[in-house]
Amino acid sequence: MKNVSMRFDGYTFSHNPAKLSIDSEASIARLISPCTPPDSLRLSGGLRVVRGEGELYGSGCIGQYNGLRSLYERGERGLLSLPHMPPIYAYLRELRLNAEPIGDVLGFSFTFIEARGEKSSVTSDAVYTASDDGENLWDIAYAHDMTIDELVRLNPHIGDIGCLSRGEKVRLC
Repeated sequence: MKNVSMRFDGYTFSHNPAKLSIDSEASIARLISPCTPPDSLRLSGGLRVVRGEGELYGSGCIGQYNGLRSLYERGERGLLSLPHMPPIYAYLRELRLNAEPIGDVLGFSFTFIEARGEKSSVTSDAVYTASDDGENLWDIAYAHDMTIDELVRLNPHIGDIGCLSRGEKVRLC
């Protein structure tokens, strides 16, 4: 199985995080009434929370961190693609620099929180252009509220659905 890079809103992590955890957080309320026994009620579905830590390597490690930092400061939701998992829309809630660069290595940690119910809409004659090497049809299908089967059927010219090239065109309808 080919290892794919973690991505968020156009930013590709140069190295996947060494530690990654995905949790779900749900709101639970306890209902108390004088006439009935106490009961519990789940108020909302579990939003996924993705936490991780890793290192950026090379002479450009500070530039890589600053690229991620600019997404954090923008505060907008983006498509979060995790290796071998369906992508989700999320917000970068926390970004932390863990150490000063030592020998072109920079430690960092992050927390993403899922953004519920936010998908893009497809317009007729829509064509998506891959902006980074390594994008895949699963992410694009999810982002445009389509099935992978539908996207593959519309794009028989794509040889490797798991790894698109920058500039490759994907028909959406």
